[in-house]
Amino acid sequence: MANETMISASGLGKAYRLYKNPKDRLKQVFLGHRTNFYEDFWALKGVDLELRRGETLGVIGENGAGKSTLLQLICGTLQPSAGNVAVKGRIAALLELGSGFNPQFTGRENVHLNAAILGLSKAEIAERFDAIAEFAGIGEFMDLPVKLYSSGMYARLAFAVCAHADADIMIVDEILSVGDNEFRQKCSRYLARFRERGTLLFVSHDSATVAKLCERALWLEHGQVRELGPAAEVCAHYLTNVAERAEAQETARGRTNGIPDATLPIPALARDSRGRRPNTIELMDFDPDAPSHGHGGAFIQSVEFCAADGTRLSRIEGSDEVDLRIHCHAERDVRQPMVGFILRDRLGQNVFGDNTYQAYKYLSYRTAPSAIARGEAFTAAFRFQMPFLAAGEYGLTVAITEGTQQDHIHLHWMEDALVMKVLKSPVGLGIVGVAMKEACIELM
Repeated sequence: MANETMISASGLGKAYRLYKNPKDRLKQVFLGHRTNFYEDFWALKGVDLELRRGETLGVIGENGAGKSTLLQLICGTLQPSAGNVAVKGRIAALLELGSGFNPQFTGRENVHLNAAILGLSKAEIAERFDAIAEFAGIGEFMDLPVKLYSSGMYARLAFAVCAHADADIMIVDEILSVGDNEFRQKCSRYLARFRERGTLLFVSHDSATVAKLCERALWLEHGQVRELGPAAEVCAHYLTNVAERAEAQETARGRTNGIPDATLPIPALARDSRGRRPNTIELMDFDPDAPSHGHGGAFIQSVEFCAADGTRLSRIEGSDEVDLRIHCHAERDVRQPMVGFILRDRLGQNVFGDNTYQAYKYLSYRTAPSAIARGEAFTAAFRFQMPFLAAGEYGLTVAITEGTQQDHIHLHWMEDALVMKVLKSPVGLGIVGVAMKEACIELM
């Protein structure tokens, strides 16, 4: 049974008819035998896929790549326009927030409704209700209409029902991104256990989670398969593609707008007048095997956060002044080295970053960095005040490039070279918080 095929798709595709104006719909009804008054838009095309029992497949790609369409075709909520798909066993799917729920019903009533849709009998639902309620952890809200729920509570209840449905196949489409950190960890532990007996199809913009959770990954681009293979390898190629396109866009913008030459003063260190606010950030070790790409010529040896005295740090607090040090080595002469970093959250969103070219422009009187000779070791150092970060995991991407902000090539680019785990956080709104110097209301 271990090699039993659970999902099989061949030439799978879904097309939608696009009409330029409403009149064309009527023309199609009466004159459609002569000509077509619409254009086909293929949201998904030519997908071949086979998933066996116990396998985990991550699906990645940008918005509009066809990920949700693929899942809906597998679940049967959409009918294919081309090809075919066969599914064996019971599916528990978390496709979108609130799907399968009646907003007027209470959480309790929706548990019975959703579980029945998944194929559980009344006796099975009654037997498992307490376990579902405990897993969801929404307390007294269980007896309130779900229209009053937050998005996180929706996710909690939906996942709790699916986790107790005895499914053979579980499909999760980015719904867990709305949950709090504690619940996401609970779901991750459940999915790790589920992989031992069931088949998992997981869609997420967090490629690091896909690489860690899944054995294989499917990269969709413009509705077609760009790559299918080992998860870590596919995710690395996907991140490389995203980075290269971002580089090209940044270069194009720089050529159009130019870079100002003004030198700005360094801002003073801010201290929140409310005192130290707990924002404990745990730093993992540098990962030399992190996904990377580049044209070569120089490489990153290690990355570390240090205190002002040079001591390597394993833990820091939000609002601390820290030194980020990126140690590099030149394999050839590098005429215009530029070293930079980007801190990204688990969804791949850029939180903040900088590079030595920008720093030279704004924080130094020198106009350009010195060239690096072949065989030389060099270090890029950034001193800054760490902002308050929301709870969760973050990945530090680091890179060496050659050239200017407007025109450069990647020599060595490393994704998630160093992982940061935020254990405590005062951030309640947004992605980051700042050390507030003053807050007041003034009468005019």
